[in-house]
Amino acid sequence: MTSLADLHRTVQATLAGKRLGTAVFVRYLLHSPDKAETAPLRLAWLAGVVRDWLGQPLEQIYAHGRVKDGHLDLTLEFRQGATAIIHWSAVTRAAAADVMILGNHGALYHEGDGTYSLPPAKPDAVIAKLVERALRSGRPEGVD
Repeated sequence: MTSLADLHRTVQATLAGKRLGTAVFVRYLLHSPDKAETAPLRLAWLAGVVRDWLGQPLEQIYAHGRVKDGHLDLTLEFRQGATAIIHWSAVTRAAAADVMILGNHGALYHEGDGTYSLPPAKPDAVIAKLVERALRSGRPEGVD
């Protein structure tokens, strides 16, 4: 079983090699057995991962969906114009991840097969609060 952290390191190394040019868009789909109370933390953690991949400060988050329905979406806007969509859905099997990154000189695609181990979701505290606020309000929430 591969760890999501391994996938994240591989993506980071690919981006650092500049084969894609500058990354401008990320779509990250995660299907995981996270419990309802940890799903927002998992999304916040992924938002931090994506922020690091893009290398831009986070500007705004919009959240859609409900944990109790088993799916959540985040739309992220970054200060220098990059954007990202992160989707989480609940599953009863092992985690699966699909990642697409578009750069100004290429693209990266990864389709996971449902065999990922999940590290603990330890998100950046600012992003975690922003995700919680966006889930409550149903509106775009800017970074203070």
